[in-house]
Amino acid sequence: MYDVITIGSNTIDVFVYTDKTKSFYIKTLDDEEHYISYPVGSKLLIDQLDFFTGGGGTNTAVCLSRLQLKTGYLGKVGKDTHSQNILEVLKKEKIDFLGFKDDYKNNKTGYSVILDSLEKRRTVLTHKGINDYLFYDEIDLEKLKTGWFCMTSMMGESFTTLEKLSQYAKENNIKILFNASNYLCKKGIDFLKKIIKNTTVIVLNEEESSILIGEKEKVNTLRSLKDLGPDIVVITDGEKPVHCMDGENNHFVLYPQEVKVVETTGAGDAFAASFLAGLIKDGNIECALKLASINAKSVLQYRGAKEKLLTYDEAKKEMSRTKIKIEKIS
Repeated sequence: MYDVITIGSNTIDVFVYTDKTKSFYIKTLDDEEHYISYPVGSKLLIDQLDFFTGGGGTNTAVCLSRLQLKTGYLGKVGKDTHSQNILEVLKKEKIDFLGFKDDYKNNKTGYSVILDSLEKRRTVLTHKGINDYLFYDEIDLEKLKTGWFCMTSMMGESFTTLEKLSQYAKENNIKILFNASNYLCKKGIDFLKKIIKNTTVIVLNEEESSILIGEKEKVNTLRSLKDLGPDIVVITDGEKPVHCMDGENNHFVLYPQEVKVVETTGAGDAFAASFLAGLIKDGNIECALKLASINAKSVLQYRGAKEKLLTYDEAKKEMSRTKIKIEKIS
């Protein structure tokens, strides 16, 4: 019996750092967009190149396991050399691999290139590869004995599998935390409603929630998302306050701590998984928000999505010596 089974992608993440990157903005009457640019036709020297494992499914799995929860991971890796790196990380982190090695349609393990900007806001070039081909019919449902599913974004055939697993969860008293992504939210509420209606906790960032709901006022957004099915809604917003509404419609506002950001990749996964761990271990929204804030802060200070995920003892120690402001608005 698992505390949590995470379902989502796995990747090899390549972090590229060069001082040749440039930033520019395009501003219109309605919007402002920020771009990273490189000179056309040039060969640029890379200052630093780092390789880590990533992907929402394995990032959340490692986070949950380090927080003392028995964790399984359901996903697909390719039959290539990169897959071994991912499986070795799972084994090292005491996470059971409940998925498959496959080369369906000659697809390989997922791969991402992360380009840093001057403002420490990265752009990710992602090849989903075999991640898109997790088929529901090949899953041994008897292995999915758990209290929670932690679902992260998947596409293609794998999204259909997420939908079916959300229904399976409802029928088998398994709770769901759903951490959607920008590219899924752009497909609209109708596309996501089968999962959202079966979800217990949904975690989105400001951009994702605005795309789905089209509302600027946080309270209205929280209520609109709750009306779709979830008991608990969390909206993060970078350096700005986090907003959360619980099952009794209490509105919580978490004020993030100041942090020198080195790299943002994985911070959202750390926040969502740590929030879930806090709910499971303490059953308290405020404790869950504090744990999520502490772990996300740790990830932001280092390169790599998993490198500085805290253990439960480390997180508790950090929480005891850090003043974290949370307001409760009934």
